[in-house]
Amino acid sequence: MRRFYEEFYNRKNTAVIDELFSPGYVHHLPDVAEGRLDFPGFRKRELQLVSAFPDLERAVEDQVAEGDRVVTRSTMRGTQRGDLPNIPAEGRKIDVSAIVIFRIADGKIAEGWENSDSLGMMQQLHVAQMVSTLSKARHERGYLYIPRGAYGERFQR
Repeated sequence: MRRFYEEFYNRKNTAVIDELFSPGYVHHLPDVAEGRLDFPGFRKRELQLVSAFPDLERAVEDQVAEGDRVVTRSTMRGTQRGDLPNIPAEGRKIDVSAIVIFRIADGKIAEGWENSDSLGMMQQLHVAQMVSTLSKARHERGYLYIPRGAYGERFQR
């Protein structure tokens, strides 16, 4: 697992994804419509990420293995120099934490469950912002403002 993080994200050896992952790989994550991606969808997402952040590094903070599972806590840092879907490059830096549980079968990565700070990443890219409404009445409270449109018009800081 450490090899995937080091080779793919840090050294930009993108071919390693095809070597290490099963063609039937399924990636579960809460921030996509169906809650999961098949291998082609996961591969496309990760390739877009390393393309948009050419200086991207993913530091493995902790890694624990037991049975057929490997849990990795990592921090991803980089500067957006290329466009992401609906997010044009504006040279903003990200610092995003994630925890991924991978299941290994027949020597390949067969399944993954990811929880990452997607909201934090969107805030750092100025796509979303948090607003506090705790002083309002309970029925008027809300915590997130996302500008209109696919990801909306960019808000100013």
